[in-house]
Amino acid sequence: MKILLFITIIYFATSSTIFAQDKNRILLDAFHKYGITACDSFILKNSRLQGNWSFSISKHLKGIDGPSTEVSLVTIYGTKGDTVKIDDSYIQTLKNCFLHSRSTISNSGSCESNIDSNEWNISSEMPNKDYTTYENRYGIEMQAKEITVGDSKACIKETSVRTRRDYEKKEK
Repeated sequence: MKILLFITIIYFATSSTIFAQDKNRILLDAFHKYGITACDSFILKNSRLQGNWSFSISKHLKGIDGPSTEVSLVTIYGTKGDTVKIDDSYIQTLKNCFLHSRSTISNSGSCESNIDSNEWNISSEMPNKDYTTYENRYGIEMQAKEITVGDSKACIKETSVRTRRDYEKKEK
């Protein structure tokens, strides 16, 4: 019985690792198809596919100026009433990988109940507009908008972050 239990544990441990590797391979193969080939670990660090996910990937039809490649990745995951949409634009230049990541999170309920006041502080109230701007301790800004549909409220939260990384050194 102990041997059967051990085999079962090993099976589940390795199958989840294999599934994660398959998701990573699917994602990286899509980037490689569009010409982003030197940013693999940067992509996996910043754009891991989440549970219950779908993604689409695209490239500017005519490319961008010079020896650079830009590819956009849109991922959507979560469940109804708690969904995350992330729109990542990766640019590979001769020496660096760049990322501009924009996210939209929709939650059922008011923004007051969906924004952690211990993590996010109001930095700009806009009483004559639909949005309030928040900032966290890392300096990341978030715009939030509460909407009402019938008797239900929802909170739409949006962020935007830019980052870069030097090319990875590949061993020959």
